[in-house]
Amino acid sequence: MQEYIVNENGEKVLLGSRRPDGTIRKERRIRAGYIPQDEQAVYESRGMMARANIPRCPGLDSAQASGAAAAAAKSKAAKKNEKRKAKKAETEAEQPSSGSSSGAAPAATSKPAQQATASSAAQPAAASQPAAASDGAAVIDKQIKTLSKKVRQCQALVDEQSAGEALSQQEQE
Repeated sequence: MQEYIVNENGEKVLLGSRRPDGTIRKERRIRAGYIPQDEQAVYESRGMMARANIPRCPGLDSAQASGAAAAAAKSKAAKKNEKRKAKKAETEAEQPSSGSSSGAAPAATSKPAQQATASSAAQPAAASQPAAASDGAAVIDKQIKTLSKKVRQCQALVDEQSAGEALSQQEQE
C-alpha cells in the first residue's frame, strides 16, 4: 500500500522508499484531481449508452423478450433446412421397415444373412420411435444404413451361391 502525505501547499506526495537492492526511490508529487487508472470508470461509447437506455415495453417479461429474439434469430434458410432434415429422417425411418417386409429371403440363406436381416428388422422399429435429440436420430440413421448395407451384401452372396458361383472361404463364413 502506498502512503500519501499532504504538503503545506495541499499537494499529495508519494513518499520515497527503499528498493530491495538498497537504493532509494525519489518522492513523487501527485497532481490535484489525479485519479489512478485502476479507479477510473470504463469508457462507454454513445452507441453502448443508447443500447443500454432502450425503453422496454411495459408488462413485457425479459424471458418473453429473449424467447422471441431467439425464435426470430433463425433465418428462413435455417428453418427450411430444419424441416427438410425432419422430413428426411421420417422417410428413412419408414422406408427400411417397408423394404425389409417386401424382400422375401429364400429358405437357403446363410446364417450371417439371417442375423443381419433380423437385426435390420429390429432396427427400424427402434428408429420409428421419436428421437429426443437430433444427434440420437443421426446415430440411429447411420446404424440403419450400415445394417442395410450388410443385408444387401449378404443377399448378393446368397444370390451368387444360388446361381452356382463358387464363394471364397471368407465369403462362406
